[in-house]
Amino acid sequence: MTDTAMPASSREPEPLESWSLLGLPGTLSAASFLTSTRAHQYRLIVDILAERQTQSLTGVGHDELTVLLRERLPLESSDELLTTLNVDERLAQLVQWGTCEAWQETASTEADFLRNRFRYQLTEAGAELHRTALRIEIEAGAGSTAALMAPASLAERLEATISALRSGDLGAASSSYAQVQTTLENMASSASTWQSKLAAALGGAPEEAKVTRLLETILAYVEAWGSGIDAYTARIADALPTLRAMDDDIWRGLALVRVQTGAPEHTLAGTIDELRGIISTLELWFSGPSPQAQRLRRQMRDAVAPVLRSHRTLLAVGGTVSRRVELLRLARALEAAPDADVAWELWVSATGLFSARHLRLEAPAIDNAQHTSTWDAPPAPVSRRLRTQGHRSVAGRTARIPDMAGARAEARSRAARDRADLALAEAALAARSGTRLADWDPLDAAQTDLFLRLVSDARDNRTPDGTQTGLSADGRWRLVLHPVEPAAYAVLHTPDGRLLLPDAYVEISP
Repeated sequence: MTDTAMPASSREPEPLESWSLLGLPGTLSAASFLTSTRAHQYRLIVDILAERQTQSLTGVGHDELTVLLRERLPLESSDELLTTLNVDERLAQLVQWGTCEAWQETASTEADFLRNRFRYQLTEAGAELHRTALRIEIEAGAGSTAALMAPASLAERLEATISALRSGDLGAASSSYAQVQTTLENMASSASTWQSKLAAALGGAPEEAKVTRLLETILAYVEAWGSGIDAYTARIADALPTLRAMDDDIWRGLALVRVQTGAPEHTLAGTIDELRGIISTLELWFSGPSPQAQRLRRQMRDAVAPVLRSHRTLLAVGGTVSRRVELLRLARALEAAPDADVAWELWVSATGLFSARHLRLEAPAIDNAQHTSTWDAPPAPVSRRLRTQGHRSVAGRTARIPDMAGARAEARSRAARDRADLALAEAALAARSGTRLADWDPLDAAQTDLFLRLVSDARDNRTPDGTQTGLSADGRWRLVLHPVEPAAYAVLHTPDGRLLLPDAYVEISP
């Protein structure tokens, strides 16, 4: 057994169970699809689910997802790639991680029992992580241009808010104050982006890409806040004490404009705290002896010198970082070494290429050697818990595989009854075609369920003249509702109560 020399700091740390008691953020399993060895497969599925989420909020069916995956793959090898992908296993893993959720559609026909009825939808965490990954991979450049006008916009909107409050126009004041909030959030996001770019560009050895990104960040800051901070900081700071001194009734009025008068008291209190928190954030950025805006400007100023130094270094070495001086110094030291052993010690010290060490570990002594008889050896202790809760073998025949024939027969019988009820309901509804809803007799449970499904689909397909058209889930029945003149309402009696619908002439056909 061999092992290389290893510093003491790299030893395996002891488990720290007490860390779980601190309430710190831990594992985010929903992000596992980004770090898995099959990340390209998981991300393809997540990207399709995210794209479909913009078109439908009811998820993506298993069969539909398979078709969409096939369209994304090369035509000549799509079958082979889908087989390798193992869609069911990948989807089950995404559900287990919490990246997406799955549920089954209700089976209404015999064919539905034979197909995969699962539908899949991204969870909120999965969708947000997907968007974050896309933002990280896309080069953002200098950032959002909305931040260029942030200081001027903040000063103007704050003054407009105060002017509207003095005139008693809470609606205009709330609108101006909302623009202050969104502008401040955009400004803070841009500043955070600039700081992260600065930190990444200033770390490590100078590279052409790092210097270019650093120059872009500094120029973006100069364009955005180079003059804006000095020109508008005083106006912003002067408006804050006036807003801070407003009465509670004014804050409550601004909150009521946002959440309306019917909002519960806890929602209203949270909105008031949110509005007042904007003042605190503005004070952090533009007031006090060392506001955040000035600290960011100092960070930009301090970054100019490293930019120039790194730029000169890159120009001197032709765009690459060279360690020629260090190598020449090591070569001179090796030539001056008195013998090969000293030269080898210098070489391994400079490069870290130490020889492997053989670890000679002695085997621990065995209390009961192999020559000890089983009858003479001491008994092995068995804990009380294992004696009382462990697996036991009792007398009799071994257990057999559970017989599910009865359950399958019951399921087939229930499915046959459901099909018979559905056929009767379809015939009963078809017999009512050409009549008005107001003239209908009471519906039974199966008729009500089928009619509601048709009406639900028809409500999403309305023509300009008011006619609504819907199809059953299997596409076998078509419902058309023609509005009556003058408009009226019809009351349908169902086993669960009364159903109020706009009256219409009903047309039901296969």
